[in-house]
Amino acid sequence: MKRADRPQIKDTAIPTHPGFRKANVRTDAEFAARKIPGKGLKGPSTKYGQHTDVKEQNRLLVATNEDLQRQISEIKEYVAGLEQQCSDVQKENIETKEKLRDCHALLMAEKLDPVSGRRIDGTAEEKESQRKELMEVQNTMRSLKEAREKLCVNRESFSVDAEEMEKVLGEAERLLLE
Repeated sequence: MKRADRPQIKDTAIPTHPGFRKANVRTDAEFAARKIPGKGLKGPSTKYGQHTDVKEQNRLLVATNEDLQRQISEIKEYVAGLEQQCSDVQKENIETKEKLRDCHALLMAEKLDPVSGRRIDGTAEEKESQRKELMEVQNTMRSLKEAREKLCVNRESFSVDAEEMEKVLGEAERLLLE
């Protein structure tokens, strides 16, 4: 209860002796003095000191916040720069791949090996046709060799037959002359 709401106790019922007082009867001044003892004995108010501390903390927080905002904006600029560089590198990579394809097509058109730079004998189809021609030539050579061997055998046989015929003819001539 507030002090104004409390009824004041008056000491009218029993007259008091100046040196005598009832134990349960108190005056407002006594009540107030008892409730707030030594108000003047308190030290200086800490409210101002706490206010100063809160102001200092607030100032530090504002400074830190501004620093963090500045760092965030710098990081955003840095990231934007990196993204731009990445985009540029990707475009350059695409252009380089296109040039590489063009160079490879030119090398293949000129029948050059991209690694060694030497001339390629031909495409796979050309190599296959050359292999078939080589096999045909080898087969032809083999058959010619066999034919030659047969011819040699036939020649020897003919020579033997011719010699025998000459002998027989020579003998027949001799018989006729006799």
